[in-house]
Amino acid sequence: MTGDVRRIGIIHLNQIGDLVFSLPLLASLRRNYPKAEIVSILKPGLMELLEGSPSVDRLMPRREGLRAQLKLMRDLRRLAPDLLICLARSEEAFLLAMSSRATLKAGFANFPWDVSLDVKEHIEGHNSSYNNAKLLKALGIPIVQDSYVGLLQVSPVQPPPGLPQRFAVISPGASSRRLIKAWDEDKFAELIVRLHQRYGLSAVLVGGADSRACNESIRGLALGRFGAAQDGITDLSGRLSLKELVAVLKRSELFVGIDSGVMHLASALDLPVVGLFGPTDPFYVGPQNRMSRVVREDLDCMPCYIKPSCREYDCLRRLGVDRVWDACEGLLETKTG
Repeated sequence: MTGDVRRIGIIHLNQIGDLVFSLPLLASLRRNYPKAEIVSILKPGLMELLEGSPSVDRLMPRREGLRAQLKLMRDLRRLAPDLLICLARSEEAFLLAMSSRATLKAGFANFPWDVSLDVKEHIEGHNSSYNNAKLLKALGIPIVQDSYVGLLQVSPVQPPPGLPQRFAVISPGASSRRLIKAWDEDKFAELIVRLHQRYGLSAVLVGGADSRACNESIRGLALGRFGAAQDGITDLSGRLSLKELVAVLKRSELFVGIDSGVMHLASALDLPVVGLFGPTDPFYVGPQNRMSRVVREDLDCMPCYIKPSCREYDCLRRLGVDRVWDACEGLLETKTG
């Protein structure tokens, strides 16, 4: 892309991981257009992750409801971006792009809603940094960093009181919409006890309010079946803002969890990360830092991209505790060695 670019708008996707995947794109835009005003359009719940980012000048909330959406359309038309990048592929996002008065509109194909795009790319696999980089290449914009590691710069806050002195963050993430990515609760419980017995690490369980039942079950199993100490497990599910979650991650010595946005936050912060993968493809959505290990079974049906027809979930049911433990041990021994 050539010419005078004074204003750039980015319509983000709605999940934590997708926002982390957009960090290299934002950094590339900032480096190549240092004088441009860069405006991120995103759901209010994600705004904390970009507050204080040097790659973004302004945040526009993408709220629910007709009145809020009409206001956003007016605000975006007033912005009149020279370049609008639509990372989302929903009908709402394309309508927003269509009404934006942007000089050049770019995004990912989703016929027929993508007719307003001047530059479009096709998604390979999953929404990811890889696909965002393809879009930048299609625009002729040089990529300054191919991973998100080190690009998450959240305004600092104090972590919640009462954290253990040394701990691992455990993120089972088993809400109703992520059950196909879930690992067995008793396996998480056994792993928590092993980490405490071998390395003296307490466990801090995280997740949204919709993960609370799963985390309570894991805590109960660890305390009951495996004999964990009462003070060795802290459940913070549904109790943390995103900034507080980042503060907790920064204090931790290890992250263990399923493929999720929280895993990508930990990887972006360059923590030792053990990511448990089943139906999704780590080539596109694996943790990106060097201090990470992907643990998965090697089945012919993988990756299936979470096909709704799958009812077996063998990819994660067959994954044993020893495989995950070996990855944890390898990272912790490297860190302390």
